Amino acid sequence: MASQLELTLGEQASLHPPDAPYSNPLEADTDEEVIGPPQAWPALADPRFKTFLRHWAQNRPLINGKPGLAMPRSAIDPVAIRGCLANVWLYQYLPTEQDFLCTLAGEAVNLAWGQSLMGRRISQFMSPAMLAHVPALYRRMMALPALQVSRRRITPAGGVEQSAERLIVPLVDSNGGPWGVFGLTLYQLGAQKRMTDPAALQGPVTLYPCADLPADPP
Repeated sequence: MASQLELTLGEQASLHPPDAPYSNPLEADTDEEVIGPPQAWPALADPRFKTFLRHWAQNRPLINGKPGLAMPRSAIDPVAIRGCLANVWLYQYLPTEQDFLCTLAGEAVNLAWGQSLMGRRISQFMSPAMLAHVPALYRRMMALPALQVSRRRITPAGGVEQSAERLIVPLVDSNGGPWGVFGLTLYQLGAQKRMTDPAALQGPVTLYPCADLPADPP
């Protein structure tokens, strides 16, 4: 019997529109994208990342005695990750529009973007440079499913280098279908207090397929 976390053909089609730039979900999509080692959790130095990842891992539902592939959206406990809340964000997937809706954004996230993201779609606040890659990467994360770890150097039009280090995890709905993505971002904005639209993004993105993660939490 198929696991409730496996995607139906219809869900797979919605996550992989005809113009999606990736094909084989077990291979890296671009030179910037790397598949992490099997049976290993991401190595993350900041304790907030560790708290966030442990919360996700511990709330994977058990299926036939083994952890499922993703945490349900309903299992998020703000108290368990209270030290992370300023830097977390939630994007719900809108399959018909191929877009993502922000349903939660912490204070540091809103400050970095220079606006409140709540209730806004990523197509409304991300720059063209980001929209050229980000939505497809989020869909890929949900389709595998996989964790994403990245540290991106952001070169805005003004030329002042910034960076953003991210851990992003997939979430499922009450039926085990893809809900969206849940992220924790730590910003290094230099003298500037907010991100500016990037002219370039540099730095690897590492995907850790959930099927290859250890059974025990990090």
